[in-house]
Amino acid sequence: MSYETEEPKVEIMQEVAIAVENKNMKQAVALYEDLFGFKFNLEWTLPNENIHVKAAKLGRTQLQIIESTSPEGVVAKFIQSRGEGLNHIAFKVANLQQMVAKLKKKGVKLIPEEPVAILPGTPISRGSYIFIHPKSAHGVLIELIESES
Repeated sequence: MSYETEEPKVEIMQEVAIAVENKNMKQAVALYEDLFGFKFNLEWTLPNENIHVKAAKLGRTQLQIIESTSPEGVVAKFIQSRGEGLNHIAFKVANLQQMVAKLKKKGVKLIPEEPVAILPGTPISRGSYIFIHPKSAHGVLIELIESES
């Protein structure tokens, strides 16, 4: 996918992800459904990242509850060091490749260094993503997503 003629820009806030311990997924979903009436009717697993996701749509933004499927997963490590809570926010962007180049010129640390293709089985049909390291964003992990959906 390419938006080469388009300037790189943030289009919308795509998602807000809250990390919970595995035993707390059901409880966290029930809490947000009870408190705010959200419906967590989206669910998928990202095997390559050891993450299980349940999500509720709020307009064009997803509220995601995420848990690790492995003690070695990035979410498990996040919880070990920081505890449960806000894991990351994600922005849908136009022209991710140019955005990455712009951020690298500004010295922003990216994880990984190049965008990763989105695998089938998620609500996003096709696209790619990359993360801005929290050290480059005042302690906030930021995901940048370019997608068709």
